[in-house]
Amino acid sequence: MSTAYTPGLLIQENTEVTVLRELPLPGKTLVKVGDTVRAEGEVLSAELPGEVQILRIAERLGFDPARITAANSLRPGDPVTRGERILELRYFFGLFTASIDAPIDGTVEFYTESTAHLGIRGASQPLTVSAYIDGTISEITEGRSVTITTTGAHLQGAFGVGGERSGILHPLACDRTAIVTAQVLQGESIQPGSILVGGARFTREALNYAETRNASGVITGSIDADTLRQYIGYEVGVSMTGDEEIPFPLVITEGFGTLPISERFFATVLKYRNFRASMNGQTQVRAGAVRPELIIPTPKTVERAPTPPTLTPGAKIRCIRTPFFGEFGVVDSLPPEPEQIESGAIVRVAIVKLDSGKTTKIPRANIELC
Repeated sequence: MSTAYTPGLLIQENTEVTVLRELPLPGKTLVKVGDTVRAEGEVLSAELPGEVQILRIAERLGFDPARITAANSLRPGDPVTRGERILELRYFFGLFTASIDAPIDGTVEFYTESTAHLGIRGASQPLTVSAYIDGTISEITEGRSVTITTTGAHLQGAFGVGGERSGILHPLACDRTAIVTAQVLQGESIQPGSILVGGARFTREALNYAETRNASGVITGSIDADTLRQYIGYEVGVSMTGDEEIPFPLVITEGFGTLPISERFFATVLKYRNFRASMNGQTQVRAGAVRPELIIPTPKTVERAPTPPTLTPGAKIRCIRTPFFGEFGVVDSLPPEPEQIESGAIVRVAIVKLDSGKTTKIPRANIELC
C-alpha cells in the first residue's frame, strides 16, 4: 500500500487536453470539425433575449382596461422605439389627452386585454464564446457546443480568482521563494499580454504594476488575505470563484500566507518560456470540484516530463491540513498497517520529516505530493 493514491495538483506534459465550450441557450456554430482555432477566436454565438418591461397602462393613465384595449393598436411582434408615442386617449369632450411613450427600444411581447398590461422586450444582446485554447475542433453539437483538442502541458493551481485569459508565458527571474514587489517587476522586461509566473507571493503594489504593464495573468505560490481582498475589492469566498471583475486572473499553486511556488510547476513553466498559454482562475470546491489551470499548447517533440511522483519514501509532500498546514517535507517511511492518531481514528499514516527539521506521523489523507 506504499504507492496508494495520494492527491496532488495536476502537472502533465505532452498530454491531450480537451476543452468543452458551450452556449447557455441555442445559437450558431461558427466553426467545423477539423478547423484550427486560436484562443481568442470565436467558435459559438447566440442572441441573449432582452428583459421584458411591463407597462401597466390602465393604472398609469387612470382609465378602464376596456377603453385602453379599444384604443391599443399594438400587437405582439410590433417594434417600438424609445420615446415613441404608443397610445393616446382623448377625454372630456376631446379637450384633454392622456398618452404613454415606449420606455425602451424593443418589440411588443404581449398585451393583456383584461388588465391593459403591455410587455415590451428589450433588444437582444449578442453573446459569443471564444475557443479559450489554441487547438483543433474535434467535435460539434450544432448550435450548442464544440470540443477543442490540443496536445500540450496542463497544470493546476490550488486556488484562483478571475476568468479566462491567454497570453505569453513569462517566468520571473527571481528565486521562487522571493516576495515579488513592484521593484522586482521593474527589473523584468514585461511585454503586454504576459502571464507572469514565479515567486512566493505578489504584493499589492506588484499587482498594480503588472496591471500597468497590461499583464494577462499572474501565477505565484501564495497570497495573503489582505492583498487578495484589496485586489478584488471585497472579501471573496473560497467555495466558488471566477466571476470577479479584476484586471487579470490570479492563481496560487500552494495556499495562503507566504509559500514558494511549486518547484515542479515553475520548472515546467521554465521549459515553455515565451509559449502562448491559456489560464483560468475559476475555482470550485463544492461537488464537481474545479481547479484553476494553465494550459500550454506545445509541439509533440517537446521533451516529456518525468513520471509524476508516487507516495514512496523520499517523495516530497505538502501538508494540506492543520496542525502542519502549508509545511513541506519528505516521506521517511510508510507503515504498512493503519495506526491510531490523536483524534482516535485508525488510519494509514506516513512518517514525514518536515523541512523545519521535525519528524512526525501524519495521516496520508492530510498530505499531497509536490
